[in-house]
Amino acid sequence: MAIKGGTEIKVGIFVFIGIVALLYLTFKLGEEAFTPKDVYKIYAVFDNISGLTKGAKIEMAGIPIGRVGKIELTPEGKAKVELLIYKGYKIQEDATAAIRTYGVLGDKFIDIKPGYSKVYLQPGSMIAYTESAISVDEILASIGPTVEGLKELIGTKEGKENLKILVANIRDASQSFKNIAERIEKGQGTLSKLISDDRLYKDLTATAENLKKVSAQIESGQGTLGKLVKDEELYKSLKQTVANLESVSKRLERGEGTLGKLMTDEKLYKDLKAISEDLRKITAQIESGQGTLGKLLKDDSLYTEAKKTLKSVNRAAKGVEEQVPITVLGVMAGAAMQ
Repeated sequence: MAIKGGTEIKVGIFVFIGIVALLYLTFKLGEEAFTPKDVYKIYAVFDNISGLTKGAKIEMAGIPIGRVGKIELTPEGKAKVELLIYKGYKIQEDATAAIRTYGVLGDKFIDIKPGYSKVYLQPGSMIAYTESAISVDEILASIGPTVEGLKELIGTKEGKENLKILVANIRDASQSFKNIAERIEKGQGTLSKLISDDRLYKDLTATAENLKKVSAQIESGQGTLGKLVKDEELYKSLKQTVANLESVSKRLERGEGTLGKLMTDEKLYKDLKAISEDLRKITAQIESGQGTLGKLLKDDSLYTEAKKTLKSVNRAAKGVEEQVPITVLGVMAGAAMQ
């Protein structure tokens, strides 16, 4: 009996040790499931993580890159989430962590949206940009007032009439679209021709072919545009022209030549200003009738006398012209008689 009792005790001890080992392994395996090895930790703070739990997946572009670790409440009343990222995956410093849902009512997970920075978060860093979860209650709460407003709008007599008008307008618009579709199908109208007539396609194809030929001609240096593209002589000429203009500009700046002196010589400016002033005075004197030129412009009697003199000269000229033929004949006759 003593031996039998000792064996039972030994068996009991082994069973107990087995149970303890099994519990330990279960705990460690469970912990390993939530805290995988070969990870580094970063953190993200959310206003709301409704439905997100420890061990939830972390994905980037649909690929699992980690698991959610500890979740804590900050003194400001926000949720601080530990992100366990598998080694080999890097998170950019301007990345965004957003809480998403598989399907409509599926499990929550964290979706990491890559940024554009070439700097990556180090272990222990904080993700700067986050998007919190949207709960169904919030959605219903936001939809509720809209539904109530619609109920109040449609519940009145005016609302019902407006709804009837809206339905009628939609029905008319639907009929119009139907008519347009029928016209298009029959080949009527511009839009129908654009859809059914292949001539436009042919024209566009021909245009593209012509553009291709023109491009080839330009590339080969043909025509005016081709020469502008290919001929280096024009570039050299333009370059020489620019150099000449630069030389002329420098000469003008130094005051060389007539134009340079006009630009830089203040004495010439003063002389021209004095001449302008003298001309202004002379013009004023002429305008007031002073001097011979002024009298010519202002005195009508001088004009009248000049006109009379011209008439007398004209009459004298005509008399001379009439007597000249007789005189010439007399001279000729005298010469003949001798």
